[in-house]
Amino acid sequence: MIRSEFVIRDNKVLAFSVEGHSGLAEAGSDVLCASVSAMAMLVINTLSEVFSAELDLEIDDAKPVIRCTLKNVSPEAKTGAEGVLYGFYLQMKDLAEVYPKNLSIRTKK
Repeated sequence: MIRSEFVIRDNKVLAFSVEGHSGLAEAGSDVLCASVSAMAMLVINTLSEVFSAELDLEIDDAKPVIRCTLKNVSPEAKTGAEGVLYGFYLQMKDLAEVYPKNLSIRTKK
């Protein structure tokens, strides 16, 4: 199971983590794992490269785990960065509804 957690305060996603394997297929052939990993990396790259946000990151393929916390972003880029994180949260919620045995989502404040 892929376990994901989103830190949400005042309707803003401030951090996320995803860890584990979905178990739909073998590692390397699992479309759900690939989808979640690709989305997480898209979010990280967009935050860091497009919005020049400072991030606290942990990426460990061996565990597997991806953790990302938005530490600092300019006032001009803040709304866009928050939108990207919230969009990721919404997409993960949608995937969890389709794959409830393979993907879980938790939120915390």
